[in-house]
Amino acid sequence: MAWTSKLPGAMDALVVAFTAWPGLNGVTVRDGPSTSQASVQEIVSVGYTGGENDTDAEATLMTEGLGGVVDRELFVIRCATAVLVGGDGVSGARQRAYELLGEAGAAIAADRQLGGNVMRAMISSHSLTMDQTAKGAQAIVTFEVSCDAYSGR
Repeated sequence: MAWTSKLPGAMDALVVAFTAWPGLNGVTVRDGPSTSQASVQEIVSVGYTGGENDTDAEATLMTEGLGGVVDRELFVIRCATAVLVGGDGVSGARQRAYELLGEAGAAIAADRQLGGNVMRAMISSHSLTMDQTAKGAQAIVTFEVSCDAYSGR
């Protein structure tokens, strides 16, 4: 049987979890980059942070045990919450972006195995970028979802 990574399934599970989470109701959830030109006020993106030189996910593999049959896979999936508010009230955009991060974290905590794709998932880091755009204040919280899994054979 061929080796398979758990990363694609974990990304799909995050999209499903965020889309279904009540605290993210009304928020646009995007799976990777989008070509949509629609103006959206609140977004949670999975596997895409908007950074030009950013990778969307990274994995490290290790042999587990003496038999070397099952590979341990540790990976991070980069995600982001983004909020755009009219006017120059960056505080409101920042507060809301962190509220969305909290809801994303709650969705992950409700199923740390991401539908059986991983042994454990959690938000492991986050960073904030703020800007004043022509449409108003914008806050983006980039976060990493760290996962521990056994890859399939």
